[in-house]
Amino acid sequence: MTANTLTTLKFIAKRLARAQRLQHIAALEIVARQLGKANWRGLAEAYKQGWRPASDQVESLESSFRDHEEAFPAADAGQNSDLSAFGDRLVFTRWEPDHVKPMEADEIHGELDGYAFYLVGDEFSVSIGSQGWEIELDQAPSAKPKVRRLGGRVKSVKALDPEFFEHATRLLTIRARRMHAQVASDWPRRSTMPDKQGRAQHPLGNGLSAQWHCLHCDGAHDGRTMAKNLWHCPDCGATPIDIFPEPFWNAPKKSA
Repeated sequence: MTANTLTTLKFIAKRLARAQRLQHIAALEIVARQLGKANWRGLAEAYKQGWRPASDQVESLESSFRDHEEAFPAADAGQNSDLSAFGDRLVFTRWEPDHVKPMEADEIHGELDGYAFYLVGDEFSVSIGSQGWEIELDQAPSAKPKVRRLGGRVKSVKALDPEFFEHATRLLTIRARRMHAQVASDWPRRSTMPDKQGRAQHPLGNGLSAQWHCLHCDGAHDGRTMAKNLWHCPDCGATPIDIFPEPFWNAPKKSA
């Protein structure tokens, strides 16, 4: 192992922090535990005393985090180029917390196509609102935007400016990347990256399989499809709690 191993580990941690929306120190702790150390301080002390991780350990660490980045990119990956497409139609006026970039904030305010808007979200959904409207995207990447009136201030959803709707939905989709990364950040690697056989691990511990079934609508989908859609059923939108490796509910009942 070269003398730059510690620098390499710090770089891996930096990438992990970026991909999973973590503080750098938290990512360092994860790297340390992956290499069998209790914490980063313990790893650094061991390094001073001559300990070095094996080359294959570092390669495996890099590979697993790289796979996670490819499956669910950081919320701000490519964000600048995406936002630049709006040109001067988009202006951010304030955001909270204000020590981060606007699209990394929990609550954003600005103007889009001349309309004042707010953009908020958590790990379950993201919403953008303006002039008595709100457009919402649920957690699943396959979710379609839902439009609703707020407070009865507007008579009909048909009155919504089509161009604003298109641009607002595009901005909402960019913000949804952060939600997707947050949801997957604590899942096992195989929950977001199926193996060569296409087997994916259920994020709630319901096994490892290449085929998954929805209790809600009886749909069947392969592991890659489920991982890509954050374990929501692509057919009916059922959440991961309704997804199982076998359709046990279709099994014939035993006679008494």
